[in-house]
Amino acid sequence: MLRVEPLTVTIGAELTGLDVRSLDGPLADRLYELLLDRAVLVLRDQHLTPAAHVALAESFGPLTDRHPLYPHVEGFPITRIVTDAAHPPESEVWHSDLSCRPHPPFVSVLRAAELPPVGGDTLWADLRAVHDALPTDLRAELALLEAEHTLEHGFRFLEAYGQADRSDALARTDRSENAAVHPVIVRHPATGRSIVYVNDSFTTRLLGGDASRSTRLLADLVEMVRNPRFQVRVRWRPGTVVIWDNWATQHFAVGDYFPDHAREVQRVTVAADRRSRPFGGTVEALSH
Repeated sequence: MLRVEPLTVTIGAELTGLDVRSLDGPLADRLYELLLDRAVLVLRDQHLTPAAHVALAESFGPLTDRHPLYPHVEGFPITRIVTDAAHPPESEVWHSDLSCRPHPPFVSVLRAAELPPVGGDTLWADLRAVHDALPTDLRAELALLEAEHTLEHGFRFLEAYGQADRSDALARTDRSENAAVHPVIVRHPATGRSIVYVNDSFTTRLLGGDASRSTRLLADLVEMVRNPRFQVRVRWRPGTVVIWDNWATQHFAVGDYFPDHAREVQRVTVAADRRSRPFGGTVEALSH
């Protein structure tokens, strides 16, 4: 029997009593509804094969194409994110995956492949709760603004890390697919909830207002996401799988185990919601 334990007031739930290798229609529907409600789902003791990992992700919608800057599991659309002595942590910055795309991905399904003996937690922030905590006048001001997001900004660390091959790959990416402008405040396509859609990784600047004021506003929003009030923290262990709504959240992977230990997580990314329009493009800024 599926049991659901909320992890904070607004975000996160740990699910027990299920085996997603036996995923059927009713269970897939239940996971979808829980995800829209809690935004981050933690599943324990799910020892998935690559095929089962992909099947779980596909239950939420169509998958994305391959990420241009990470290796993949051979034969599967599974991104490998490896941290070891030769690959320093890259995700110690709050971000929504590929917010730089005109249609950013909807869901990520992440499994632990190799874990340090301790450390390496991941945090998620609830962008719905961030929005709801904004003063009414500030919310109205932000609703008139847009934000620029670029892949180059998100991976600006590559040169400092001396990763020339990935820097070259970044230079070859199609900018039309990896740079976008989104409203600062958008409605979630599946839930209708309002979210603040800027992040410290990919967002370069706010558009539509006084430049100096916009710079301060972006800094304030980035700082607001760092408030633990809006966050949930997940401690990984073997067999853990985390599913999250990439439109409604940001995340931060803690690199406290580096350089003494290695960590590998594997991710399958869902492009769009299976029941509604994709994020981006036709998503409208709020008028109130």
